[in-house]
Amino acid sequence: MSDKYSIRDILTPLALTIIIDNKVRDPELSEFIVQAEGLLDLLVPDNEMDSEKIIAWFRDNEADLTKRIKSSRKNTFVLTTLTRFKDDDIAVEAMYDAMLAISISDKEYHVDESGLIKSAAALWGYTRPPFKVTGKH
Repeated sequence: MSDKYSIRDILTPLALTIIIDNKVRDPELSEFIVQAEGLLDLLVPDNEMDSEKIIAWFRDNEADLTKRIKSSRKNTFVLTTLTRFKDDDIAVEAMYDAMLAISISDKEYHVDESGLIKSAAALWGYTRPPFKVTGKH
C-alpha cells in the first residue's frame, strides 16, 4: 500500500469521532483500537503500533484534539484532517468504515458525531452514507 500517511494522519479522524460528542466511552475506545490497528496495517508500511501504543497516542493527543475541535477553526481543522485521504479510494473507504464503526459502537446518536460522518461522506464523494445510523427509540 501507500507510504504517504503518518500515524497522526490515520489516528486523528478516528480520535475525532470519539472526542466530538464530548464523551469518551469505553465501547468507542475499544472500537478505536480495533479500527486503528486495521487501518495502520493497511495504510502504513512497517507499522509497529500495537494496542498499547495506539491508546497511549490517544491519551497523549486527546487534550489537543479536544481544544482544536472546540476552537473557532473547528471546520478548517476537520476539513484538513479529512481531505488528507480524498484521492485514495482504498484509504477513503477504509477510513469511512472505521469512523462509522466507532460512531455506532456506543449505540447512541450524537448530532456532532453524525455531522462529522456526514461531512466525511460528502467530502469523499458519497451521495449519502451507505448505512443509516439511528438513535435509541
